[in-house]
Amino acid sequence: MQQKFNPPATGLVLEIGSGDNPNPRSNILVDRFITDNTERGGNIVIDRPLVVADAHHLPFKAQVFAYTICSHILEHMDDPQQFGRELTRVSEAGYIQSPSEIAERLFHWSFHRWYVNLVGDTLVLHPREPQEPFGELFDYMYEYNPAYYFFQRSMPDLFWIEREWHGNDLKIDVRDESPLPLNDPQALQALVKPRMSPLQLVLLFVSSMLARLVRADTRQRLKKLLGRSYV
Repeated sequence: MQQKFNPPATGLVLEIGSGDNPNPRSNILVDRFITDNTERGGNIVIDRPLVVADAHHLPFKAQVFAYTICSHILEHMDDPQQFGRELTRVSEAGYIQSPSEIAERLFHWSFHRWYVNLVGDTLVLHPREPQEPFGELFDYMYEYNPAYYFFQRSMPDLFWIEREWHGNDLKIDVRDESPLPLNDPQALQALVKPRMSPLQLVLLFVSSMLARLVRADTRQRLKKLLGRSYV
């Protein structure tokens, strides 16, 4: 997936919940669990300074970081709004990425606590339901079926929520119900409208086919070689 974030060329960059896939730009990592892989995809990677801490109460001075990266961590938080207050306290700017509510309802992430949506520039969360009607079906579709992988990559904002914030403009709202307009025909048409040109779709399809032919361990090596979080 292509992450739309812009960390500064200079200044300290913090990454919270880096787990098994820290971003190449991050200078300092924070994780709460070192040996427990229940809520991440593999063993933790410690290849730079790491602080063991609860992200609801970060052990850093105010505004010590130029940028903070939070990829696939907001949906795990016990108190998302307290987490957001800590982010704006310790960092001048940052980036949050989470699975969308649509992705949560398809994939098998029983340990997530929240559905995440982006309404305007506000991150809107509501409690995740316990049902998982598809089990791990779509996890396997994404990993092994090039056609499904292509479809999901062609509509990134349908499956991933991204929010880059600066200063105090990070807004997190917790609600009881979903804000998705799933019964509004006009809103649904806008939701499923193609995001790419025909040429971009052709290039994405070719890259999708090639990516799914490469083993996971080979993709890990490519990520390190290319300095990317995702391949």
